[in-house]
Amino acid sequence: MSNRIRIARTLCIVLMTFVHVQPGIPENVYDRDAGVFDIVYFILTRLVGLSSVSLLSIVSGYFIVSSLKKAGTIGLYRSKLKTLMVPLASWNLLMLALLGAYGLLWGKWQDWPDISALGLADAIFAFADWPVVVPLWFLRDLFVCCLLSPVLCVTLQRFPLMTIVALLIFTLFGEDLYLLQRPQLLLFFGLGIWLRMAAVDEAAIDRIARPLALGLAVMTAVFLAIRVERILLAEMDETLRLTLDTLLRVTTAAGFWLATEAIRRSPLAAPFMRFEPYAFFLFCSHAILFNFGGIVFRRFFGNFGSELFPITFFALPCLAVVTAIVGLQIINRSSLLLFLFNAGHAAPAFNRAPRERTA
Repeated sequence: MSNRIRIARTLCIVLMTFVHVQPGIPENVYDRDAGVFDIVYFILTRLVGLSSVSLLSIVSGYFIVSSLKKAGTIGLYRSKLKTLMVPLASWNLLMLALLGAYGLLWGKWQDWPDISALGLADAIFAFADWPVVVPLWFLRDLFVCCLLSPVLCVTLQRFPLMTIVALLIFTLFGEDLYLLQRPQLLLFFGLGIWLRMAAVDEAAIDRIARPLALGLAVMTAVFLAIRVERILLAEMDETLRLTLDTLLRVTTAAGFWLATEAIRRSPLAAPFMRFEPYAFFLFCSHAILFNFGGIVFRRFFGNFGSELFPITFFALPCLAVVTAIVGLQIINRSSLLLFLFNAGHAAPAFNRAPRERTA
């Protein structure tokens, strides 16, 4: 089980990076006639990349139960401040410093946030809007989920069906409450808590996942039809869009979970598990690399629509993986830098198998 979870973390975070390769054009990249690369791009970004967050959220909820039992409510809150909010602030402050240097050198300030109390709170802590390193909204939302975890543990134990229904309602209608940037995350986090509290074992989880994974074929067909027909998701009825998106994420989480077993039994298992200690650093750093590295890559290979743009699309995630390994090894001897940028976790040498972690 723990090996499959390590594989899941690596799989989900690496695939997530494709979402954040910037196309370099202001137009909607999905509002084009669908060629071969357009379909590949849609699958890796809209179908696979965005949906990978759901399995990560389930895993986080699964582990929060034991963390809450060991540390207690206050201890859990203190721990999550260190491991979620500190990296959230540190990486966003680093990005602000880099944007400031870039602005001073080139006179381009379009990505600079509003210099006000609320603007800076959003830029650094994703208070009510996206942070300056956009993917890090996940850390902010996960922290809120952790704050709510004691209540979720109680309600899921006593009223599981009612709680899941309430989380579904929040998923569909909770965006205007500004509690979470992505209300769906709380649903998957809650499902992870339920799986742990119900003591559902690995075999039972697989039995649940198999029919859901079959549903992934249906959802993939639906979304590909939407893309080929150039139906823009942003222009759909909001409830319909969220319903389709939630179904896609549920079935993708099941498909990814079953894929971890196939990977575990393959020669790919060792490199997947070896990279897992670097996955958090990859998650936090890749969008910064893409922001500045993409400028250089697009200058040589063009923006989305260029025949050479696929080089940028596939090269940047590979470069991000290498950069995460090298970057974390560089800061590995500094406890302060590890605390600020990697939730305090040191990484083993990349050619040595990592010790087991439970959270």
